[in-house]
Amino acid sequence: MDGHFLKRNQRNLKILLIIGPLLVGSILFVVSNRIYTGRREAMNLLKRSYEEREWLNGLRDDLDELQAGETGFLLTGDEAYLRAHQFSYDDISVRLASLNKDRPAQVEQWQQLQKLVEAKLAQYRDVTSLKENGQDDKALKLAHGDGKTSIIDQIRSAIGEIQVAEDEMLTSRKRANESKLDTSDVVSTGLLFLSATVVIYAGVLVLRIRQLQSIITICAWTQKVNFNGKWMPMEEYLWHRFRVKVSHGISEEAFDGVMGMVGKNLTVSDGQPAKISGPKPQPDVEKGL
Repeated sequence: MDGHFLKRNQRNLKILLIIGPLLVGSILFVVSNRIYTGRREAMNLLKRSYEEREWLNGLRDDLDELQAGETGFLLTGDEAYLRAHQFSYDDISVRLASLNKDRPAQVEQWQQLQKLVEAKLAQYRDVTSLKENGQDDKALKLAHGDGKTSIIDQIRSAIGEIQVAEDEMLTSRKRANESKLDTSDVVSTGLLFLSATVVIYAGVLVLRIRQLQSIITICAWTQKVNFNGKWMPMEEYLWHRFRVKVSHGISEEAFDGVMGMVGKNLTVSDGQPAKISGPKPQPDVEKGL
């Protein structure tokens, strides 16, 4: 029975030592890959949110620079104001095209902003053209929007609304990223406990195997030993288990016992050598006819 348990525990230990690391490694690889992918996506979204905020601020600054150049040109007629802010004029279209990509949740807001920016650029061209042609009154009237809310103010309002939405999205993405980080911590802790459980179970199996190996079964008839499920002579067991060779001899106690048994069969008489007592010879008896 002990040999059967020993073999079974040895088999379980081998299976555990082979399958355990493979299982833990596979789970760790899959989970780590998913965690890494999720965190990378979350970081990319956060990075994108910050970049979009910077582009929005840059667009607003370019429009303010353009408005300042337009006002300076209207007041002084100096084209140096236009040349100084030409870069802002060119940069507005680039920023607007970059910001207007992949925004299904804010399509209407961005379409409205794009129309306002295009209207402002068209107004800028018309105002500068009228001023260059000497039509100052028309240029001023067009720049002020006929008493209505100016286009630049509408653009600032639209950018403000988009920034509020961007802030909410950024907050949501930060929370999602923190949630993924917490999940990754929980999963990592679970994998750590799983690895510790595998190691502890392997240690228990090793201790169990050692305990079973320390227990032997001796046959009462043949004096053979059951070692690892195999019956073998005591000398072979001692060699396999302890690397001890056996030489045959007799102990002092056994020697004294043997000599005592021999002494009982010896009779000693005075002046005569010892004779071994034995059955007396019987005289021959003549058989009668």
